[in-house]
Amino acid sequence: MSENLNPIFLELARHLRQYTQKDAAELLGVSQGKLSKAEKGLQPLPSDIILRLPEVYNLPLSFFNQQTDKSQIGHLYYRKQASVPAKIQDALDAQIRVQKMAIDQMFEAIELPDFEWPRIQPTEANSPTEIARQVKYALGIHRGAVPNLTVLLEDRGIIVQKMDFGTEKMDGLTSVTDNGRKVIFLNTRMPNDRMRFSLAHELGHLVMHYYFIPSEATSVEDEANEFASEFLMPEREIRPQLKRLTLPILATLKQQWGVSMRALIRRARDLQMIDDKIYRNYQIVFSKKGYNKREPINLPYERSNMVHDVVELYKTELGYSEDDLSTITRLMPDDFKRWFILNNSPIFAFNPSFSTFKRD
Repeated sequence: MSENLNPIFLELARHLRQYTQKDAAELLGVSQGKLSKAEKGLQPLPSDIILRLPEVYNLPLSFFNQQTDKSQIGHLYYRKQASVPAKIQDALDAQIRVQKMAIDQMFEAIELPDFEWPRIQPTEANSPTEIARQVKYALGIHRGAVPNLTVLLEDRGIIVQKMDFGTEKMDGLTSVTDNGRKVIFLNTRMPNDRMRFSLAHELGHLVMHYYFIPSEATSVEDEANEFASEFLMPEREIRPQLKRLTLPILATLKQQWGVSMRALIRRARDLQMIDDKIYRNYQIVFSKKGYNKREPINLPYERSNMVHDVVELYKTELGYSEDDLSTITRLMPDDFKRWFILNNSPIFAFNPSFSTFKRD
């Protein structure tokens, strides 16, 4: 039994449940030194302690016997800039890694749409603004607001997975699974009016940064923001609308372009349609009215359906139960349901572009 135990998953399970090594050792009934050596692969755990792993970590024993996932968590530069406590960051990293492995298991029999996303490195001659225009052209979006961005990306093979990050200090994270599936994770603690911008921001990372090493690590967030601003609020169309702004006009533009009022004010300043003084005044007004946390006028919620539809395909076409799916993904049923069924409360609408199981 101990020969099959992968020590990496001992530490992963502990981080997932946000236990300190000392707390986990006490719950398992083993010394911290022995647990530390076991997590580093230096010493096996006794068989009776191994049998306690499912109870302590609320994970099946098969979870600890998996092969190591070699994929990155996400964009390393992005992660270093987020001021998140180490305990929360470790738990988030663990949850993302576990979900990515589960996604690979579920999508093993699913054929995703094949769309070759552009890979373009920002340069002085090709700014993030220009890259955003090129990506929109490749997607066939030539004028007006971007339609449902979640559907747009999922129809082209990018999995959009929504989850609670355990903190409000991070909005999204781009990653690729061990089997090469692109996943954008979005924090459900965000209000709807920030979701689309965060999704466009992560698309910018995927196009501009994931396959290249940025020359300046500090610039990647600014570049992704510039990409998202042009992608969702194209300068040529929105510039005339940013003259003589008022709160009612901002509310109208918010509904037209599907972005927050704060994003619109920032766009107006970046395009020099308002000066820094007016921008600061709006920030003060937004703060007094509580708009920094929750703006008026809710935008339509963009549901991410790909994972949920795949779950339904397993259930309806292959006769899998939720317990069966939790078994093949090596999770407990409550985690599987929380991460892949209840996290989005979707209305299932099957998409023919990925509704076919591979046949041998």
